[in-house]
Amino acid sequence: MDLTISTLTLEAYLLVVVRTGCFFAIAPIFGNKAVNGRLRVLIAACVSIIVFTSIDYSLPEYSSVFGYSFLILKEAFVGLSLGFVSNLVMAILVMAGEFIDREIGFTMSSNFDASIGAMVTITAEFYDRLVCLVILITNLHYYILQALIQSFELAPLGKVVPNTPVLYSGIISFIGEYFSIGFRIAMPVFLGATMLSVILGVLAKSSPQMNMFAIGIQLKVFVGLALLTITILFIPNITTYLMEKMQYMLATLLGGL
Repeated sequence: MDLTISTLTLEAYLLVVVRTGCFFAIAPIFGNKAVNGRLRVLIAACVSIIVFTSIDYSLPEYSSVFGYSFLILKEAFVGLSLGFVSNLVMAILVMAGEFIDREIGFTMSSNFDASIGAMVTITAEFYDRLVCLVILITNLHYYILQALIQSFELAPLGKVVPNTPVLYSGIISFIGEYFSIGFRIAMPVFLGATMLSVILGVLAKSSPQMNMFAIGIQLKVFVGLALLTITILFIPNITTYLMEKMQYMLATLLGGL
């Protein structure tokens, strides 16, 4: 039995490994720092084998090590771009959680999130963990893998030519939606806290002898937790919407490559 592997096949497989590994390095769910680094490398290698056996590859001509190194850099750029866009969509939850904590007074209760390497508030971390759990339970993480596999069809190995205007327009449009989506997720708590502040302001004007400041802090926490409990019912809808937005952004990114 002949087990020899041609040099062209090995070089093409290494390019697939580079794109897949860079994607898994920062992509949501798969790029979580809580997952062991060796396990992520093993998953990337296994997925690369599956992808490599299912795609048609034809590398562009190159004549030196520098030419192949340039192809590696292009594949790393594609993988990191896909992972960054996917992770950016999930970062909307962190911003929404910080909006909520700012309204109900939980901003000082921050915790170090190893998945993003930064301090986040407790509601932001709660939203992120809850949505990730819903994604895993409903197998929505397969759509993330599907986007990676489709990238080899829309952006073949070594033939990536970035379309700068398309990329710029897609990024700029998403930045506006980034803040609007995060604010819409935090809207129930924001409206509840605003209405409570208005009511306390009217009561403070009508009854100056009452210490509305001390009462308001406790009421904001109570109302905020009550509204957070209600918004948990909408987590599946939020997860579905974020995954649709992630697919749209990945398609826009691949259209510009």
